[in-house]
Amino acid sequence: MNMICHYNYSLSDAERWAEFSGDYNPIHFDLQHAQHLGLQQLTVHGMRAMLDIKYQLSTALLPALPPAEFLRFNARLRQPVQCHTSYQLQVGEAAGQASGNLIDVGSGESCFTGKLRSAPTLVQADHEQWASLTADDVFQLSQKFSGDASQPAECWGFFDALLFKLLVAAPQTLATAKQVLPGIEAETLIDVFKYVPVIQTHHDVHFSADLLRINNPNIFVRSALHYAIEPTLIVGNPDDGWVLRAAIAARSALGPLITTAVTLKTWPLAAH
Repeated sequence: MNMICHYNYSLSDAERWAEFSGDYNPIHFDLQHAQHLGLQQLTVHGMRAMLDIKYQLSTALLPALPPAEFLRFNARLRQPVQCHTSYQLQVGEAAGQASGNLIDVGSGESCFTGKLRSAPTLVQADHEQWASLTADDVFQLSQKFSGDASQPAECWGFFDALLFKLLVAAPQTLATAKQVLPGIEAETLIDVFKYVPVIQTHHDVHFSADLLRINNPNIFVRSALHYAIEPTLIVGNPDDGWVLRAAIAARSALGPLITTAVTLKTWPLAAH
């Protein structure tokens, strides 16, 4: 099965994602700032653009969903996704996995690629302290989501987006990064976005297939969620920029539900 979908993002797409995530990085809203960084247009958040590939891969895989208890989604973000630009998402499904490639129609360049397939059992580390969202918290957040979390093809995308939101807003995510970002008044990664250009390069999600397979996703959307932030890993230097890998695990009353890991890269600090 192969299909092609067409997209053209606008400022409203960025605004709606920012309302959900809290990510008001000026690269998405300030054209002069974006042009200063070498871009011709504002860009839509990578996480927002990925919602579409997650949905299309899920839709493609649903009729031939592998009999696995867990699934994995991987994405490699290669180029910023610019507003007011025509994109073509090429989706293919074969041998129990679906893959996609978002292509800039004008330049022919691949902006990001993604794959959804079966995965081994999700094993989450024992954390000393799990934070929690009540069932009402989860449901209220689902109502702000840029999609329909009550649909099987979008339910896991909602939980992935929710974990991303929790991850970048958590003070502990920044604890390691603050050691290499001196002089920046920041309590969370969201604050860092105001001072240092940050782009996402990789996204990895390991989740229960029940989030995609279940006929009534509201079982999860209307349940409490327990989550734990994993220690942030960071490598690099001020001249070349820093690479941060941050991850968050979440579980429901039934057991491990989803783990999301993101890789972010800062632009060289010496240039700013």
